Amino acid sequence: MKRSVRRILSLVLLGTLVFLLISACTQHGSQTSTESESKQVATDCRVVKHARGEACIPLNPKRIVTLDFNSFAAALALDVEPIATWITTEIEDDFDYFNTQSREVEILRSPTGQPNLEKLVALSPDLIVTISHSAFEAVYQYLPSIAPTVILPWEEITGDWEQQTEELARILEKSDVLTQKMYDYHQRISELKQQLTQEQEIKTSFMFVATGQLVLARENSFAGAILKELDILNPLFEGSGDLDLTISEEVLPEVDSDVIFLASLQQGDRAVIDELRKDPLWSQLKAAEKDQVYIVDFSVWRGLNFFAAQRVLDDVSKYLLNTSET
Repeated sequence: MKRSVRRILSLVLLGTLVFLLISACTQHGSQTSTESESKQVATDCRVVKHARGEACIPLNPKRIVTLDFNSFAAALALDVEPIATWITTEIEDDFDYFNTQSREVEILRSPTGQPNLEKLVALSPDLIVTISHSAFEAVYQYLPSIAPTVILPWEEITGDWEQQTEELARILEKSDVLTQKMYDYHQRISELKQQLTQEQEIKTSFMFVATGQLVLARENSFAGAILKELDILNPLFEGSGDLDLTISEEVLPEVDSDVIFLASLQQGDRAVIDELRKDPLWSQLKAAEKDQVYIVDFSVWRGLNFFAAQRVLDDVSKYLLNTSET
């Protein structure tokens, strides 16, 4: 009887030992598998720094979604085509000058100024790109849980489109593409500048009407900087840190530019321009006397991106040299 009890106890102990050994081996195998998967994930992405921290982005992202027009433009300038982008703007314009740049991108509009997170999830992005802007503060915290997210500088660089594009080029390892494009761009400016200097000295300015107010673009604005680089910006608008200067109709005669490029923010502002051009003060402008006031596209001349910059040069060439660019 005692021998039977001992035998039973021995079998129980042996079974327990076998169970423990099997469990230990299973746990070790599971742990090894988890470690292997972690190492695999780590090799499938690379850590990059951005305006709000770091992110481990795919080595070759295929489903990039941009949450704003500026990031969208920067991506296209690098020959990277997102699958979708939000246009968070109140400008009544479809950005026609982008029609030839992308064909397969899904354009989503957001009247609230923020992307729809449910729609973003449904797009299944593998990389999200947006800018550092107060309008996106409410959604930043949710983005990394949807896909790796990089935030490009914007407000902290006062909308410097070249620097923003350089940052995206660094992140996507496209700096060589950008270097070549910017070289060609500045070469074009140099050639256009040389052509303009063969003419008589020209002083130009860019003005626009926004919500009924007349605004002068200064040297540090997008268009002002381009006109300055071409050496045709009216010196009156140089040397100020301000991007724009709101003026009244009474000071119009002080704007003695030979050429004025004029735009309207919204369709309602175009009517303001029509009334403005009927004002007797308008006829005192040198540009008006010479019939050298040219209506241009606001979304281009305030574009803050590579393609808009090229279109500004197109307009300058068209109106000042009577040549058309394709």
